[in-house]
Amino acid sequence: MQITLKIDGKNKTFVTDFISARMVRRTIEVSKGINFNDMSPEELDQMVGFVVELFSNKFTIDDVYDGLSSKELIPTMMNCINEVVGGMSEATAGDEKNE
Repeated sequence: MQITLKIDGKNKTFVTDFISARMVRRTIEVSKGINFNDMSPEELDQMVGFVVELFSNKFTIDDVYDGLSSKELIPTMMNCINEVVGGMSEATAGDEKNE
């Protein structure tokens, strides 16, 4: 998973290739607690903080707010959630219990 932010006028790409089981739990916790149709500023802060945590604090919340264009913010947050949850779905795809 990767995210590209504009920091000090230059695009900087951050990559994380390890998603811990704890981050799967965090993803579920964050995504269930947010009303995506009517997001409050506090919920948006929570989402951005989650993404910072997902990338092991390699950048700050301010880096995200200042380094992403407005049209990229929500799609980037949703992509991060989907990457984690999608990995979970792939892992359970062949599980007979889920059929």
